[in-house]
Formats: sequence, structure tokens, C-alpha cells
Amino acid sequence: MTSRSIRRATADDVQAITLIRNDAHANKVAHGDYAWGKDGDGFSERWVLNSLSRRAVYVVEHECMPVGTFSLDWDDEAYWGPQEPIAGYVHGLSVRKGFNGRGLGRFIVDWCADQVSILNRYYVRLGCDARNTKLCAYYESLGFARVGVKPMPELGDYVDSLFEKSVNPMRVSGC
Repeated sequence: MTSRSIRRATADDVQAITLIRNDAHANKVAHGDYAWGKDGDGFSERWVLNSLSRRAVYVVEHECMPVGTFSLDWDDEAYWGPQEPIAGYVHGLSVRKGFNGRGLGRFIVDWCADQVSILNRYYVRLGCDARNTKLCAYYESLGFARVGVKPMPELGDYVDSLFEKSVNPMRVSGC
């Protein structure tokens, strides 16, 4: 049986997260997806450490080895505009080179759905480059529906596909 877990990242994880994010960046660039920058761009340990100070970043471990990372936010006005508190927003979903195709994305999304449900929210939301048809199809295979697009003129011709997946919120009864 495979051992997988998700935990909140700490400063001790910066080097591993930087490696994972750069592996995912290279994979995106290989598919013509420049949402995180062009070839040769990437993430520094300083960038990762700054991210840890601003948001909830998580590490995915497979057999006690860090192999994935992502953030789960509770609002996202930059992409989704002002919203009622009905969703959780996944950002930076990244898997280490050599670990793609092992179900880690589904594991992450299911974990996020559980967290969203615990807070009595209804959706897991995320976005990706509308031109990355392979990634869009992957999110659809995980049960996400494309619900819109968001042009990002500050990023040139980048257009974000907005996806959401319904979750069943846990209803806490008064009993």
C-alpha cells in the first residue's frame, strides 16, 4: 500500500518546494504553457519563502518524500472577482518530475474538497492557461467544469480558464 499525506509547509520545506515548482514549471513550458514564465524562468527559494509567509502552502508526501505542493486559499478576487464565501481556491498545483501520472493530482483535489466541505463551502476552484488543452482536459477528467475565462492583459495574451468542482458541504446539525 502506498503511503501518501498532505501537511502544511514550513521553512524547512523551501528547498524541496522550489525543486517541485521548477519541475512543474519545466513541464508546463514543455507543453507551451507560459503561465508561470518562459523557459529559463522559474522559482527561487526566496520566492517560495515569501509565498509561505503570505498563504497556506502544503507539501504532498509519497512514502515520506516531498513530491507535490499547492496552495489552498479562501478567496481569489484577482481571478474570480468578489465572491461569497462558497469556495476554496487551489493555486500552484505542482508535482515533482517522475511522479506525474501516479494519481497525485486527484489526491490533492480530493483533499482540498474535504477541506472545503469542512468549512461548509460548495466548490473547489482553480484555473489554468486556456491554451493548455491537455491540462484543461485533465482537470475536466477530475470532475471540474469550465465555468468561464479570465483574460489577464497584465500578462500579455494570457487567458485563464476558470474551473470549479462541486463538493458536498458537511452540514453540522444542532444535535
